[in-house]
Amino acid sequence: MTTRQPFDAGSLERQDEKAGGLTMVDVLTLPESQRQIVQWMMRKKSEVSLAEVADRTGSGEDVAIALLDDLVAQGFVQETEVAGELRYRMRLAAKRGAQQLPKTIHQALAPGNPLAVILNPSGDYALVAGATFDLCITVSNKGNQSALIDIFIDEVSQPLRQWCTSPHQRLALGSNSTSEVIFQFQVPVETKPGTYPYLLVVDAPQHYPEDTPIRHQARLQVLPPIETAIRVSDPTFSLQPITSSAVPARLQPGSLLQVVVNVHNRSARVDRFRLMCPDLDEKWFSVRYPEGLESPGLVTTTTGLDLNPGDTGQILLVLNPPMDALAGTYYPTVRLYSVNNPDLVLLDVIYLEILPTYLLTVEFRTLVGKVRRLSGLYELRLNNGGNTSREVILRAKSLDEEDVCSYTVSPSLIRIAPFSLAIAEVQVKPLKWWRRPLYGGGRLIGFGVEVEDTQQLPLINDAPQGTLYWEPRPWWQFLLVLLLSLGILVAIAFLIWLIFFKPKPSPKILQFSSSDALYQASEDDLIRLSWQIRHPNQIQSLLLTGQSPDGTATVEPISYDFRQGVPEQLKSFCAIRQVLICKNVRTDARKAGDYVFELKVFSKKGKDVASDTLKTSPIKIEPEPPPKIIEFSSTRPIYAEVPGKPTNANKIHLNWRVVNPEQIKELQLIGRSPDGTVNSVLKRFDFSKGVAKGLAKYCTAEAALICKNVPTDARKPGDYIFEMMVVPNTGQQEPSDSKKTDAIKITAQPSRIVNFKINNQEALPKYIVPVNQVKPGEIIKISWKVEGGSNIKVELLPAPGTVPAQGSIPYTLSQKPGSETITLQVTNGAGEQISRAVTIETFEPPPPPPPAALAPALPTLVPAPPTLAPAPIVPPPLPPAPPPGAAGAPAATSAPGTPEASGTGAPAAGTPAAGTATATPAAGTPANPATVPTPSEPGSLSPSELPPRPD
Repeated sequence: MTTRQPFDAGSLERQDEKAGGLTMVDVLTLPESQRQIVQWMMRKKSEVSLAEVADRTGSGEDVAIALLDDLVAQGFVQETEVAGELRYRMRLAAKRGAQQLPKTIHQALAPGNPLAVILNPSGDYALVAGATFDLCITVSNKGNQSALIDIFIDEVSQPLRQWCTSPHQRLALGSNSTSEVIFQFQVPVETKPGTYPYLLVVDAPQHYPEDTPIRHQARLQVLPPIETAIRVSDPTFSLQPITSSAVPARLQPGSLLQVVVNVHNRSARVDRFRLMCPDLDEKWFSVRYPEGLESPGLVTTTTGLDLNPGDTGQILLVLNPPMDALAGTYYPTVRLYSVNNPDLVLLDVIYLEILPTYLLTVEFRTLVGKVRRLSGLYELRLNNGGNTSREVILRAKSLDEEDVCSYTVSPSLIRIAPFSLAIAEVQVKPLKWWRRPLYGGGRLIGFGVEVEDTQQLPLINDAPQGTLYWEPRPWWQFLLVLLLSLGILVAIAFLIWLIFFKPKPSPKILQFSSSDALYQASEDDLIRLSWQIRHPNQIQSLLLTGQSPDGTATVEPISYDFRQGVPEQLKSFCAIRQVLICKNVRTDARKAGDYVFELKVFSKKGKDVASDTLKTSPIKIEPEPPPKIIEFSSTRPIYAEVPGKPTNANKIHLNWRVVNPEQIKELQLIGRSPDGTVNSVLKRFDFSKGVAKGLAKYCTAEAALICKNVPTDARKPGDYIFEMMVVPNTGQQEPSDSKKTDAIKITAQPSRIVNFKINNQEALPKYIVPVNQVKPGEIIKISWKVEGGSNIKVELLPAPGTVPAQGSIPYTLSQKPGSETITLQVTNGAGEQISRAVTIETFEPPPPPPPAALAPALPTLVPAPPTLAPAPIVPPPLPPAPPPGAAGAPAATSAPGTPEASGTGAPAAGTPAAGTATATPAAGTPANPATVPTPSEPGSLSPSELPPRPD
């Protein structure tokens, strides 16, 4: 239970000062319990009741009202009554300037650091599991610039970083301004009791990189949650002396603190009690129980405290922190175990403060103490034997009257952990080399190192001293001094000769070049030269000559007379200072070619012999650029043949573009087939007097010669590749550039056989005709009509060959049995062919039967001319062949090509048998099927028409 702290005289004297309200310094100086109430009321920013304060602190209303009365008496809290209920609110002081800040704040600000940080609580803190913890950080920007400041709980601070609702916050502070951030930690109920360290970092890397980060390390003591009500029969205990977070027990490392534990057994049974301190190492404490008497005269030690019902006893807890215990506040938990009730948890906390010990020793060692040209090297060993971290600043300075060395301490600021060693390096380098002793025993340079504690803590040795021995110069350096003296004498003699006896110098060409290495004849450029000549007062004359390397282009020599100063023709180009400088002097070189100029300078002493000569690098005047074909193509890649009279519309048209048209003398245009055969004759277009006449309406000549839709004489079907060649007007006969088009195609007009007739009827694929070798051959009429392009070729094969596109001819059939094929073949200009063919097979019919076997004689009929009859769709079956020698049998052998050889020698269906009479039909009547052989099936082919078969 927290008791109300009585006022002392100092607090009464401060009451008047604090009557104006609460400041941040007042918050930091309050006891822990009151500081928690104040911080909670500041965040709430409204009036609170007594019940809310008691609930917040977790204590009764009597304790809460005692704390509030104390704050009201100090002027920090104002008490009001609303509807019969007491209400409390904060009284905050008005903002004051930096000059009125209390002295405690100025002491908290680190000297020289632009950022000052004040933490509340500033040290370790203890709370029970399930409670909240607020860490307030006040940051002041004392620098001369605004800054972005990051304030965060470091990642290594686990699990506290997880407990914090916002572990990373950022502030934007102007110069000479202050702000505050609050980190709130919610400790889980299931957190195990123990000590949890955390690291707070304040960093401003963008604006104060050399002075940040600022780190603060502290610990959070988590106590077990105790919410169980104490029963009347439960044992109780108390600790003497009484400690609190505001008034902890203070111990030096290695000293003893005896804590008396008063135990009261309020139960109705005899009980044994044991005492443990789970948060401390066993080396830190020991427990002593009362000694017992087992028998008269025998004293024994016990492992517990035995108490009868209602009795009280004492256990002695001896706290003995080791010598290496770190300074700080500790909150070890004391637990009392009951044998009768092992599940009963009896806890209390002892607040310990381990006082700091300051034992920082400084040892100075010499590593390199004798030097010639290098630096002396020393080592400063700082051994912290105390239990607090030390931060010291190291500075080295000379102890002699004259400072001839530079001193470097690395690092100059050292943080030394408790019971650890840090090493700093000191370099001493002589600067004034001329002060090095010439001879003798050298020079001793004394210096010291100042050790300053940033917290003004005591130091055992704060000014170690050292000595650097600077060796004298070696003997051979005296030889250098002697040589230097001789050199001075020689320099004096040289100056006398230079002033009184030196001959006047001859002019010297320092630079001779062209302003540009390349000129253009098309721009009518002249070569311009620049030169620089030393000693211009000694120049008698200049001679400038120029010629090409092969002697084709020459320039007349030019002489400049300098006896009266700069000649008139050079005054606008030359100026005399220390040297003669002439720039952009014109020459007569303007023709295309390569030139090399030579400049000769003649001095006043030697008038006939050039004192200096210099040539330029080759200088080129580029001729006017020749014409060049940029584009050359046809308007279309494919053309179609157009029948009729040739016009420009049915010819190939070309487009082209030629740059530098003023340099064109002639354009040549020729067309070839892909195999190189000329299919469009060479055309020449004369441009010597402007655009050629034949191209005037197709071409324009401005920056470039652009011709569009220029017709050619190509209109026949085929493939064309046109080539254009351009001949320049520079005098050469060969073309300077040429370009070809892609392949251009003129497709031929499709050919078509309109009709192909035999005896004025459309020809069938095949005819079978009987012949008589005694009579002359039958004459048939073949007629045709073909449509196509102008280059169409019509052939009637095998004879007569080439025929017109429309016509007719008589054709005599052979009287020999065999097969004939008549083909009408059409070839267009592109070589594409179509054809129609008719096959006529002739055969010799069997002889007529003997007259005796004939019927009574019939009137004689006039025979009609033989008529070709088409074969029926389905040929009749052939009759069985008669035996050899029988009447009506065909001849035993037949010539090749006869119907027998073709497999069609048997008479067709309807042929009269041997011995029957036949009659010839009258003229104008169709032939009798009995006398005219039936042609073969139109869909079948004769053996001569069959394609060859593979073997």
